[in-house]
Amino acid sequence: MSFWWRPLGFILGLALLSLIVTAGRPSGTGWAVFSVGLIVYLAYHLRQLLRLTQWLAGAEKPVLAGDGLWGDALYRLEKLLRNREHAQQKAAADLEQMLAATRNLPDGVVILDQGNRIQWLNQAAERLLGLSPTRDEGQFVLYLVRNSRFVDWLSTEDYAQTLCMDSPVQAENTLSLQLVPLPRAQKMLLARDMTEMARVEAMRRDFVANVSHELRTPITVIAGFLDAFEDMPAPDPVEFRKHIPLMREQSERIRHLVDDLLTLARLESEPDTKDETVDLPALARRLAEEAETMSQGRHAVRLALDSSARLIGNSQELYSALANLVSNAVRYTPAGGRIDLRWAAGEHGSMVFSVSDTGEGIDAKHIPRLTERFYRVDRGRSRATGGTGLGLAIVKHVLHRPQARLRVDSVMGKGSTFSAVFPAERIIPTAAPAPRPARPQNAA
Repeated sequence: MSFWWRPLGFILGLALLSLIVTAGRPSGTGWAVFSVGLIVYLAYHLRQLLRLTQWLAGAEKPVLAGDGLWGDALYRLEKLLRNREHAQQKAAADLEQMLAATRNLPDGVVILDQGNRIQWLNQAAERLLGLSPTRDEGQFVLYLVRNSRFVDWLSTEDYAQTLCMDSPVQAENTLSLQLVPLPRAQKMLLARDMTEMARVEAMRRDFVANVSHELRTPITVIAGFLDAFEDMPAPDPVEFRKHIPLMREQSERIRHLVDDLLTLARLESEPDTKDETVDLPALARRLAEEAETMSQGRHAVRLALDSSARLIGNSQELYSALANLVSNAVRYTPAGGRIDLRWAAGEHGSMVFSVSDTGEGIDAKHIPRLTERFYRVDRGRSRATGGTGLGLAIVKHVLHRPQARLRVDSVMGKGSTFSAVFPAERIIPTAAPAPRPARPQNAA
């Protein structure tokens, strides 16, 4: 209320002052005094209005001060502008934070206008779609991503339908595209790299197909014998017993395959394991003795313990994994060859358990895929030696639990070396024994 009473009170006071001053004088004198007072009052307001106009137009906003009505108005206006400026700064900071997060998203983001022109894109869109924020902004996206399926999909503007296509940058990568509607007739194009998921899905399909294939042969053999015996009017016991070893062999093959599948399932479903101190030198001696037993004198087995260091891990799982490497070396090394087991220091404080053989070796193109399930370099030779195709996959999973890794070095015609490399944080150092030359424990 005071906002309106102040100017009204000033005018009434000015009129009363004019009446008092002109008492006993001609009537025109009072009007002159009243007019001069109004002019002065108007000039004051014009001056304050000019200050306000200059303050609003200037870049700098110093604190304004005033008296009376203008003091209240300027204070409220300045407070309003300060609050609005703070809100704008906060909105700008939030927008910049959102843009920074969007720029660093692993998925590609492209903002398109109504005519499918590029308004903005992030770094992932540049990597996945081959677009450039400096070169392609304002360009038609259909001119830059040349794919007939993409053109048809974008023209339908069906926001519920996704599109899977090869990346225009790297054809071996698979992208999943999706449209999201935005205000002002804009839309957001999302591009996600599905290469790894597609690879996993392909591995799953191959896994199911391989398991079915591996089980079909022994089951067919056993079922064939049973059908033959069932059709015999009077089965000959001698003939029956003659085929029992083959049926038993195929049954054992199924059992080994199921055991390996269950082991893999357990390793994947139980990421944590109970750690303990593992006496690797003692474990290496045990493995060397088992290698001699499996070899039956056909190979020279040598053990070299260059360190007495122990490590932190699960002894049962590590025995299973390392025994797999040793049994592979025995199975795939021709008679008269040599198998070397070694426990020695590696790089950067690591320790390495290696199994070397003088077998046929492995072509370099096969090495990256050796730990895939059911991957075989030579299918016929693998089945002949009794392998299930899951051994190295199990080794990889077991070594991953103590943060170790499997390293494979091989030269065709000279042999292979499979090494389990354990990181320094898993090693329990002990005093190393006096160095001595490695000696064969058994010669072929």
